[in-house]
Amino acid sequence: MGHGPGNRTVARTGGDAPPRAGRGRGTRGHGRRRNRCVPGRLCRDAVSDGDRRAATDRAARRLGPSPEELGRYSRRAWPRFKVPAGHLTANGATLVTMLGGWYAARYRQLGLLGASDCAVYYWANHTQRTEATATALAAGLTPGCAATIHQSAAAPDPLFEAPHTPLAPLDAPRMLAAISARVDGDLAAWDARQTPGRDRFEALMLQCRRIPCSTTERTRVQRRLGDTPIAMRIDAAGMPDLTSPSLQVAGIAESLVMAYADGLAFPGWSGIDAATIGKALAVHGAGIDLRTRTPEVGRQTSSYLAMRLLATLQRGAGATALADPIGDAEKIVVVSGHDGTVTMLAGLLGLDWTLRDYGAGEAAPGGGLVFELWRRGATGKSVVRVRYVAQGLDQMRYRIPLSAQTPPEIVAIPVPGCGDPCPLPRFTRYVLDQVSPPPQG
Repeated sequence: MGHGPGNRTVARTGGDAPPRAGRGRGTRGHGRRRNRCVPGRLCRDAVSDGDRRAATDRAARRLGPSPEELGRYSRRAWPRFKVPAGHLTANGATLVTMLGGWYAARYRQLGLLGASDCAVYYWANHTQRTEATATALAAGLTPGCAATIHQSAAAPDPLFEAPHTPLAPLDAPRMLAAISARVDGDLAAWDARQTPGRDRFEALMLQCRRIPCSTTERTRVQRRLGDTPIAMRIDAAGMPDLTSPSLQVAGIAESLVMAYADGLAFPGWSGIDAATIGKALAVHGAGIDLRTRTPEVGRQTSSYLAMRLLATLQRGAGATALADPIGDAEKIVVVSGHDGTVTMLAGLLGLDWTLRDYGAGEAAPGGGLVFELWRRGATGKSVVRVRYVAQGLDQMRYRIPLSAQTPPEIVAIPVPGCGDPCPLPRFTRYVLDQVSPPPQG
């Protein structure tokens, strides 16, 4: 995004908004093909029934535990959503639209967007939740515009889905080795270090009177976190698979956050508030960091996305793009993926942030990494600013309107070795040094 002379581009890579439950992982021709695209509709090139079924199967595998499954880990009944598993809720759509309205006001105030500006390009992954999230964001960011939600010609979309990215084949053993190296080959020791955080989370689930829960309290649920086996392996799908008591927290914690943010009631529960949930999520953040923010994982899964985003910024600055930019030179480009899209990209680029209500580096519902391109008025040089933007848990639960006085949380993220802002040539060199394989020439 530019401010002052030479307004340019914002590239927002976002996670999806509150669904029923679940998580996900975050082609040539993004922004190039216009076949069968009707303004104001979802825009796809031909996608075969087989592609659709495959995408649906992958989405189903990513869904979090059901209320019945979650209830086995907790003493109280789990809240129920009113939509199918993995779908965006009505409240979730409202929250994303509110966030889109805040973005619109912000970038109008900065001079990037005009009052009725429709110069925003939307790209979404092939799931109901990511498509609906992009649509909801468009309703707030570009109201009154016939916003088209673009998608790849086939599912899965290589912008989001490994091993379909075109830069390099997926090497799961190498990813697993990198993860293992981060724990010195001893996942059990890593898990033991998470015990204080896991005990805090377990105390919330079991509604214990003190931390840690007593042996008696731990027998009052059907399944205990401590019973989860500890293992690192390659699964049947050829992807790294890690299990441990602390890693088991992930699906449960995400469902807890989604239910709270969506405004659902927790009858019979105590301690269900943003502060308590935030403290209980520390162990979840550690697991997300290990699984998705290990640099080798990001290198293999997110290099293609990183290059496309870099090319989009280069085009906005009038520089030679080293890859195919996303969109058609719109002022803002929105990429709607899953939370893993964000955390793996962040792991690749070494981008760190901490929000009040979440663990370090966690992707919040509806939150996103924002890459802003600015042009310095004095020199005309282009610089990149990276931000993470997300609504707080109570902002979501209580539908608190967003404004300049009550904004979402915004975290400035320095680019490693470059700072904030980072000159575009140095940002370019940094990205090229991280991706796999380095582009030729």
